[in-house]
Amino acid sequence: MKNSILLLIACFLFSVNSFAVVGAVSTATGGSGRGAVEPVDGLLLNPAIISDLPTKNFSVNYSPDQTALTVSDNGQDSYFPAALSFLRTKATAVDTQQLGLSFATPRWNKIAIGGTGSMVEYTNYFAAGIEQKYRQSSFDLGATVAFTKNFGIGIIAKKIASGSAALPENLQIQKTVGFGMSYTYQSFARLRLDVESAPDNKTDKLVYMGGLENYINDFMVFRLGFQSNQVTAKDYFSAGLGFTGPQFGLHYAFISNVADKSEDKHLIDLGIPF
Repeated sequence: MKNSILLLIACFLFSVNSFAVVGAVSTATGGSGRGAVEPVDGLLLNPAIISDLPTKNFSVNYSPDQTALTVSDNGQDSYFPAALSFLRTKATAVDTQQLGLSFATPRWNKIAIGGTGSMVEYTNYFAAGIEQKYRQSSFDLGATVAFTKNFGIGIIAKKIASGSAALPENLQIQKTVGFGMSYTYQSFARLRLDVESAPDNKTDKLVYMGGLENYINDFMVFRLGFQSNQVTAKDYFSAGLGFTGPQFGLHYAFISNVADKSEDKHLIDLGIPF
């Protein structure tokens, strides 16, 4: 009985979860990037992005409540664009570990399609040190359309298929549909605008995200972003700075809840092309 009550409380806490963190680049631009070609954390938002990555890439994304490792391969000697990813997220009641294998088609007639198959492990914590583990398979499907060199869109459907898990839906990875747009102006600035549905693909409340990247020079990028989350009734401001050198890239982001400074977070990413 006690465990059941704690689980109900955990469900409530998880259902009002705050800003969804992926990586420093996307976070600095309000969580946007489903239609933007970004080697550091782009494939975590949309696997179809792998088809446009210029090289192989390794990245590490870190924040206090999330860690991600990704390795993508779209080099000249690869048969098809592919990537491996590991994502661990810590929440109030549940830790989630997700190991994913992503594939994408080469761009054909401006369109690329990608998918990610994942094995997910949930660790649910109770009082007195009790914990339970649940495992689940999941599949995401995404696509991007490159209308021009500087303008493209992307769409991603999360968890379109999944295995069963004896865990309340609120504690599992949520089914959502997201849409993103990216426009680059003369290699000087990039505008990113995204929108995502509420859990279970509901559209009565949406999450709006937007960001602007300013390329200060060949190596430095300044980022600003916002997110209006109608699901949790919260608004966020974000900012960040990135270094994109020929050997590695280092990116920082800061995210702040406009009404509650206790949710402020710092993130850092490392990206290494090879």
